[in-house]
Amino acid sequence: MKKLLYAAGWLLLLGATSCESFLEETPQSNLTPENSFKTDEDWNSTLTAAYGALQNITAGFEAKYAITLGEFGTDEVKPIDLGWAAYAELHYYTFSPSHEFFDNHYTLCYDGVKRCNIVIDMPAEAPVSGLARNRMIAQAKFVRAVLYFDLVRMYGGVPLWTSASVDKNQIMKPRASADEVYETIVKDLRDAAGVLPASWESSADKGRATSYAAYAMLGRVLLQWGHPDEALAALNQVYGKFHLYDNYADIYSPDHKNEAYENIFEVQFKHSGKWGEEGSLQHSYWGPRNIPGSTTAFGGWGGFGPSQYLYDSYDKDYDGSQVTNDRRKEEFFWTEYAGIPQTPPAIKKFWDPKYGNEIENDDLNFIFIRYADVLLMRAEALNAVGDTTNAKYECINEVRSRAGLPEITAADNLSKEEFADAILLERLKELCCEHLRRFDLIRFGKLVDQVKAAYPEDNINIRDYHVLYPIPQSAMDANDAITENNPGY
Repeated sequence: MKKLLYAAGWLLLLGATSCESFLEETPQSNLTPENSFKTDEDWNSTLTAAYGALQNITAGFEAKYAITLGEFGTDEVKPIDLGWAAYAELHYYTFSPSHEFFDNHYTLCYDGVKRCNIVIDMPAEAPVSGLARNRMIAQAKFVRAVLYFDLVRMYGGVPLWTSASVDKNQIMKPRASADEVYETIVKDLRDAAGVLPASWESSADKGRATSYAAYAMLGRVLLQWGHPDEALAALNQVYGKFHLYDNYADIYSPDHKNEAYENIFEVQFKHSGKWGEEGSLQHSYWGPRNIPGSTTAFGGWGGFGPSQYLYDSYDKDYDGSQVTNDRRKEEFFWTEYAGIPQTPPAIKKFWDPKYGNEIENDDLNFIFIRYADVLLMRAEALNAVGDTTNAKYECINEVRSRAGLPEITAADNLSKEEFADAILLERLKELCCEHLRRFDLIRFGKLVDQVKAAYPEDNINIRDYHVLYPIPQSAMDANDAITENNPGY
């Protein structure tokens, strides 16, 4: 006898949040197993719910805890309010499996997986056929891959549910190995890349995953998994297909949503006029503090700030030489806003000039993957496989040139390890606060050393095993098949 994975899975359609373009469609509030999925619009609402899960792990109302897991405890971000124990535990590495942020993130990821599985297991009699059906399933596979990637890179091996229905005896499921999870992710992304279009013709479909998004994501996953040769093949499918904006502000600006110029995939948000609904929280948490306006009662959130290490990194190049003209230092940070000093500096990247002073309700899409990241990943992969052409220099220099930095060339005679260090530093400067640094440091084997270097006076309790977070205690309590946590916990 079969049963739907968690009976509440059907009700997850209600959790979808609407955004612009195709995400403006609001799922019906009365969907049940008996009356749902009768039309193609019902299935599109289900897919919308799956996309909505990405809001929960990036910049939506439920995402504030997920952000901290990718940013706190790194050399680039230090929480402003260390009086909050939940923040302090992540910064000082004194957390336990009972930390509430782990439970929040883990649950949100699996809620999203369930939504995806419903679409992927679309029955033959569903009123969607042909190319539309294949593309709908491919999009759900893309989203599921993103969610499982978030799980595996944070917790290691996790239970794999890849079907909307499971035998009642399989609800308690043991952890798959990390390799098994990665294999599932890679297969989903390759399936998606083979079906999705390079772009969507209708303006109403802007924001959906594309084949380029799948290949770029595949490159990111394969690098993290330790397969640079395969990552390079995926990234080559994207190389040369996008550009870099001349102005950094255009990357994040609401005026440039879904242009597909530099930004390859964006998680959709829109200002909704009401706190906690469809707006992004990026400006609220990264932006300036103590600013008059609708945030006055709170003094301005500004809960996440750059470390001094990050801010100072723009003053030195990979070889230790002084830098005075890196455009990004001014473009990415405020030391003062509206006459109010910002100490530490506030993040200017996520600035919404129209709605920025409204708590958790700005109009910014979350830029999930952009071309500058692809260029740096491609340089990393080329270096890792020992490529002897100028290709890796061309990639890193395209990013450096926009910043106003001199080129790195073969004449600099960098070793493989020295070039890797240059890439890691460039990723810090270019991609700071975009939820990537923790995983970059883990991939390069530098998490422990860099955290200690960034906070020499903080007595950080970081250990080698902290490259993985613990499986949340609540998840272990609910699943008898998970009998052991990650080492160290």
